[in-house]
Amino acid sequence: MTTGKTNRRNFIKTSTLFGTGLVLANPFSITAKPLMAADKVNVAVVGCGGRGGGVIFSNIPKIPSANLVAVCDIVESRRERAKDRYNKEHNGKVKAYENFYEMLEKENLDAIVLTTPDFWHKKHTVDALEAGLHVYCEKAMSNNIEDARKMAEAMKKSGKLLQIGRQRRSNDRYRFTYNVLLEREKMFGRLTHAIGQWNRSRIWTQRPNKRDNLDLAKLKEYGFDTVDQVYNWRNYKKLGGGVVSDLGSHQIDIFNWFFDAYPHTVYAAGNNSYFGFEQADTMATILEYDTPNGPAIGIYENISNSRAIGVYERFVGDDGAFIISEGKDNKIYRESRVHSKKWQKYIDKGYISNLADMQKYKEKESGDSGIKETAPQISYDINEMKDMGKVYNLAAHTAHLYNFIESVREEETLNYDAVKSYKSEVCIYKIHEAINAGGNRIRITDKEYDI
Repeated sequence: MTTGKTNRRNFIKTSTLFGTGLVLANPFSITAKPLMAADKVNVAVVGCGGRGGGVIFSNIPKIPSANLVAVCDIVESRRERAKDRYNKEHNGKVKAYENFYEMLEKENLDAIVLTTPDFWHKKHTVDALEAGLHVYCEKAMSNNIEDARKMAEAMKKSGKLLQIGRQRRSNDRYRFTYNVLLEREKMFGRLTHAIGQWNRSRIWTQRPNKRDNLDLAKLKEYGFDTVDQVYNWRNYKKLGGGVVSDLGSHQIDIFNWFFDAYPHTVYAAGNNSYFGFEQADTMATILEYDTPNGPAIGIYENISNSRAIGVYERFVGDDGAFIISEGKDNKIYRESRVHSKKWQKYIDKGYISNLADMQKYKEKESGDSGIKETAPQISYDINEMKDMGKVYNLAAHTAHLYNFIESVREEETLNYDAVKSYKSEVCIYKIHEAINAGGNRIRITDKEYDI
């Protein structure tokens, strides 16, 4: 790695500070050291806030093939706390850096994990890929679609890996539902609707930590105009994407995945009337699809002043439906007109269990109105995730990072690379466009999804 060290040293000298931080003047060429199957992947985590802390303390320690060697954050107290705690708990030798490029120069890295504000993702991702490193970048890819495209293009050009952190793509339950129940068994017939929501009683905000002792002049070098922007960057349009990118992008990406299609039309409306931040705190959208099996509709909402009915995705097909989530709200339903014998084979294979164990339902009347309901759907639950090539049996965030690390070692392939992610980013930013235009109908051409 001597040549690599020299190249990194030259690279740091050709980088300059201006505007929003370090900018690469002349990218250097280096190939990360080849890994043997028994090798660990040398990783640095950039960003030691809430999500970065999760990666450092909850995810990496559960991945035997990951070796944390450095952390980086512009806030001294955060990076020092992360370094000291990790070294104490895991007998580590982690070093802490303020300067991303100094870290690249000095450390022998194979990969970096970016848990920084959205507006920094493109710069650090592209520079790291061009430096010969693999990158795991938390969603959203960026705070604008142009930078997201550049990230996907850089992945293709460099030949390095770029995984985006929408962890449902590595969630065992989601993978089983898609790979086995939807794709292999065609259990639900033709999917016609997806309904999703992420409701919460407030927008998560942080107060400045007095121990952080922030220098506003230094913060401005890195693109922050105020101390509040460091902690609550998601609420500022020039730094992040608000609730649509932060929450909605997870769920709309699942729409796209399970439909095996991307929307051609988006209707969206939202406002910031409840909390008064720059970004919309309440939004609703309709997405129109042409799926391989016919037209479909996605309906999504986010409410930030009430937790009513919580967080879930619901898919409706002509043979059945299912509710899926990362929480406890998961259920499968058979349409009453579909004979129970048709679904018995799924029970026999061990995929599902009949929760009620009832074979017949009768039509019933509702009150005194004389209005008749159709027979209710019969409910099932996933019994066992069988016939899967891989079951991680890990929390989704850990599984997603594990998949990345093992892909760097060439033991797996990425579950969710930047090209797949870019396609979902396109429709997310069309939702932004519709909201900012006061509820417009936005068309999306096939060409806009291409890299």
